[in-house]
Amino acid sequence: MKFTLSWLLEHLETNASLEEITDKLSHIGLEVEDVINNAKLTGFVVVKVLEVVSHPNADRLKLCKVGDGSKTLQIVCGANNVREGMKTVLASSGSTLPESDFTIKATKIRGVLSEGMLCSASELALIQEESEGIIELPDDYKVGDKFFNCDPVIDINVTPNRGDCLGVYGIARDLAATGIGTLKALSVPQFTYSIEPPIDVKVTDSESFISGVYIANVKNKESPKWLKDKLESIGMRSISAIVDVTNYVLISFSRPMHAYDAKKIEGELVVRKANNGEKFTDLNGKEYLLNKDISVISDDKNIYAIAGIIGGKCSKCTLETTDIFLESAWFDPISITKSSRQLRISTDSSYRFARSVDPGFTLDGLSLAAWMILDLCGGEASSVVSAGNLDRADIKVNFDCQDASNFGSVPVSPDETFDILTKLGFSIDKRTESNWNVQVPSWKPDITIPADLVEEVVRIYGYDKIKEEPLTSNVTVETSTHDDLRILMTSRGFHEVLTWSFMSESTAEKLGYLDKLFTIDNPFNSNFNIMRPSIIPNLLQVTADNIAYGTLDLAIFEIGPVYDSLNQPKYVLSGVRSGKNLPRNHYNTDRKIDVFDAKADFVATLEFFNVCCDDLMIERAEKKYYHTGKSGTFSFKGKIVGYFGELHPSILDFFDIKQKVVGFEVILENIENLPVGRKKFIDYKYQSVKRDFAFIVNKDIEAGKIINILKKSSELITEVLVFDVYHENNMEPSKMSIALSVTFCSPTHSLTEEKIQKESSAIINLVYENTGGTLRV
Repeated sequence: MKFTLSWLLEHLETNASLEEITDKLSHIGLEVEDVINNAKLTGFVVVKVLEVVSHPNADRLKLCKVGDGSKTLQIVCGANNVREGMKTVLASSGSTLPESDFTIKATKIRGVLSEGMLCSASELALIQEESEGIIELPDDYKVGDKFFNCDPVIDINVTPNRGDCLGVYGIARDLAATGIGTLKALSVPQFTYSIEPPIDVKVTDSESFISGVYIANVKNKESPKWLKDKLESIGMRSISAIVDVTNYVLISFSRPMHAYDAKKIEGELVVRKANNGEKFTDLNGKEYLLNKDISVISDDKNIYAIAGIIGGKCSKCTLETTDIFLESAWFDPISITKSSRQLRISTDSSYRFARSVDPGFTLDGLSLAAWMILDLCGGEASSVVSAGNLDRADIKVNFDCQDASNFGSVPVSPDETFDILTKLGFSIDKRTESNWNVQVPSWKPDITIPADLVEEVVRIYGYDKIKEEPLTSNVTVETSTHDDLRILMTSRGFHEVLTWSFMSESTAEKLGYLDKLFTIDNPFNSNFNIMRPSIIPNLLQVTADNIAYGTLDLAIFEIGPVYDSLNQPKYVLSGVRSGKNLPRNHYNTDRKIDVFDAKADFVATLEFFNVCCDDLMIERAEKKYYHTGKSGTFSFKGKIVGYFGELHPSILDFFDIKQKVVGFEVILENIENLPVGRKKFIDYKYQSVKRDFAFIVNKDIEAGKIINILKKSSELITEVLVFDVYHENNMEPSKMSIALSVTFCSPTHSLTEEKIQKESSAIINLVYENTGGTLRV
């Protein structure tokens, strides 16, 4: 939201400096993103051409004398349209052309001194295309005046709930509430009507209100300098007096409006839902295909506007327009948001309607704009026609004025609370000394409960005045399971991150989540339109950002909810590692991380919950975003505990990550209540024996399956480890060799060779029976 300092001061009476105003804006939640100082544009002056003669040394150049009201200057000019008596713009010596580094200097051109430059519209950055000749100004420009409005321009960031501050008047109201100045009383002029309205309006979509005034015999023209200066100073292009008036009301009061060429309208204007497949061409000539969810404004033949978003080419006002229909309406914010995103159109109008404009200013805005157009362009106005329901339910909040102090922790008195709220436009009925009935103004739809009023008071009183509340000595700080998990992850070299609980639907589909997604009805961004079914993609995005900034070795984790079904959200511990396992040092050799690092992180979490890995089944991970042959799923009797593994290369490509990444996900609610625990301690005081086995199996056989079979086959087997996986050139392409180290031990006696041979034979038979694997010889 951009506005000039002078525009603000039209509504705010204050002696505060620019710095004080911008500081106060940021303190009350209207963050100042930029202050544009236009002091460099002061060198562009309105001058009158007093004399034009031929250049003595160049046929195509002219020697001009121009007056700026105080002195006469000599300028060499090559424009064909320069003539005696015209008003134009002089770039004085020392000035720099807008959007250029070219600085004007007094210099000799073909032997004759030129004390500046007469400028074209393109050199003044008023138009994009190259212009012919110097700019010619109308009579309302005064010789000697600065051509550009050199007021500082303030650019603020307005949060989505503050539609009231998308107009200068609303910003002035907020500042006045802080005590930095006084809000000037707003007096809306009323126009006089003299004709009957030849166009009526109608609403059929049940969620809109429309009003309008017919103005006949107008003389549309170029806007006066004061109006052009206002709009152009904030980057809005001046179009014509009629269109500029609607933009002036838009910026001043956050009141979108639209003017139609009334002679092109046949019959009444109707706000309705579009038909599927209807086409619409906007003011810029771009065509859109509409559907039944989009509201339009039309007559029986043509669509003249997409309601609240953009006008149509067929009713565009031009300098030849003589009759207009001036529309002021109110449209449902959610409907406008959906339509704007479907059509991928963002305009000043849709931006405001989506954030809820003040319904109470709909008719006042119409009166103000109609009065200004009649004043600038003449004409005869009709009475106001309207349709739809503008009445909004009054919002009243029962408020304890002590809450601002108690819950906001600011030393604000009831009198100060009353003063702040009334200056913000709230009406207060004091039922008792502390119990107030607060009437919410029409421009504050975000205020519905007492906590909202506390926030308003604290915001204006000053966040910097919130008192610190130290913990008393008898307060016991309890740590949760999640806090303990954070300590565990930190001890393993991880850093915690916090990411959004949303993601884009396209990202979820890339990861294999195609249905049962929680879609957000009103997302704040098209890249965050569903609730996340997994934290992994968020961590991958953080990883990609860090790699882009040169941090190649990292380990990050997050504990948070995921929404992978239509049931309640599940809390998950997720982590990823990338790069090397250790920082470079001279004590230990670093290596690239692999799938076993992710498995070790998962196992450490299991141990945190006193869960023994032997009680769980490890199977191939079914998730599309894990590498097929380098990942696994931990489960207990069909109940999935989590996943680990190397992330699939296609997923890494999707995030533009060029190095290996491994990750894990632990479903906390599934692990906390498992009916398993650590095995009882067994004192193995007799000597253990190890035997190695190498089995030739099909490549689709998982090593974890063999391990699980052997561990459950005998009480004498205490450990099974894979120490080699091998593919020989002389093997069948579908076969591989898995080498296992099996440890035998008895807690009650020493094992004989005969017993070990018997156990070994049983192992060979079990592997063959369950997997078809044979002993490698």
